[in-house]
Amino acid sequence: MPKDVPDCPSAPPRARKRKTERENRFTIKLITPMFGGGAEAGSIDPDFPIRPTAIRGNLQFWWRATVGARFDAFEKLREAQSEVWGSTKRESPVKVLVRGVQSSEPEPCAAFEWNPRANRGRGAWRINWRPPFDNSDLPYALFPFQGEAPPPDLRAEVMEPPAFCVREATFELILRCPAELWEHVESAVWAWVNFGGLGSRTRRGCGAIWCEQFSPKDSDELAEELMRRISPRSESPKWPILAESVLTRPAKATRPGPPVDAWDWLIGCYKYFRQGAGFARDPGARANQPKRSRYPEPDAIRRLTGRHSEGHAPRPEMEMPDGAFPRAEFGLPIVFHFKDAGDPADTVLHPSNGPRGERRERMASPLILKPLALADRRAISLILRLKTPPLDGVELRERETPLTMPKTTVIREPRLESYPNSPLAGLSPNGSALEAFLTFARDREGFKEALA
Repeated sequence: MPKDVPDCPSAPPRARKRKTERENRFTIKLITPMFGGGAEAGSIDPDFPIRPTAIRGNLQFWWRATVGARFDAFEKLREAQSEVWGSTKRESPVKVLVRGVQSSEPEPCAAFEWNPRANRGRGAWRINWRPPFDNSDLPYALFPFQGEAPPPDLRAEVMEPPAFCVREATFELILRCPAELWEHVESAVWAWVNFGGLGSRTRRGCGAIWCEQFSPKDSDELAEELMRRISPRSESPKWPILAESVLTRPAKATRPGPPVDAWDWLIGCYKYFRQGAGFARDPGARANQPKRSRYPEPDAIRRLTGRHSEGHAPRPEMEMPDGAFPRAEFGLPIVFHFKDAGDPADTVLHPSNGPRGERRERMASPLILKPLALADRRAISLILRLKTPPLDGVELRERETPLTMPKTTVIREPRLESYPNSPLAGLSPNGSALEAFLTFARDREGFKEALA
């Protein structure tokens, strides 16, 4: 049952409200389970599950993606951002307050249970997902929260259990700012409600939210708001902005329904594009046991390490391009886990070092997949591709040690679309996995481009 959460502590005494100050109050409702969001990364604070500081951080990101698109240089962006959201030298005139939080108790999303029939009768630990994640494709998007299974021993202790999540939450968001800044704040809130969320993994649909004032009545209204709010940019941006592409699956393809159902269906499409048997992987004797990947990354890693299991020698280079990592466009890092004896150890793909040689650990995905909450609280599936600086290189590490990459390393090029059984075939002449997925969604799954 939802519980009443104490209100945030009162703010310190402040100057008398100026006549030009504006205050707006909004009711925000969680429509998909929220992970993380606490002061400690990846954790939930049971006393304060909804934190104003976290919301402020989200609003700053979406301000840069909307209003920030008007600027052509980092220096101008930083100066404008400090005027609205503050900096180390300047207090922000925007106040973000949270009141009246009602939240369900945090609970584990899954549990490890012993299966005596697994491992050919020797037994093993298996993850058992809890509703609404059971019997769905949602766990494909939740791998950071699945914990780590113990070794196959009934007496083994679970050292890293599955993460906790909050399934239900409602709260009042109070925003105060000078009237002349409301346009800035309102654009950020609109984008956050429709494209962002609360907590971790929001770009894959976790922590999606609804707000009556900002959630559109249908995909047509969303398109109108997008055209009104985004700033056209022909050149490549230096930070993420709205939007390269915004796809929705309109009512004529499927009626709006419960948010979790729209989310599950969308993650299922994404999973099929990246892992589906007969499309992204060779089909196996059983539907749930596909064979080798049709993407080039596993064979590229086998060549780099010089290791492969029996029967999994890298395909000839003329069949599949060497040194190619097309799925890097979906976000980094990517962990490659080989399960057969003789194959490489786990390797992790990261962005290449920055312009000053600084080591980079991650690249946030430019792709947002989430249920779009409509005004009536039902939802449709949404795919949003942010305009982002292009990924110019990757680095592969094995046990934190960088591997020597081939000089011909590629992320996108026409050759990736033309080799036999390429998942990108007929979907992206440029050999871009990101472009191919958007074409796949439009041509095969009934999505409609909102920016057309």
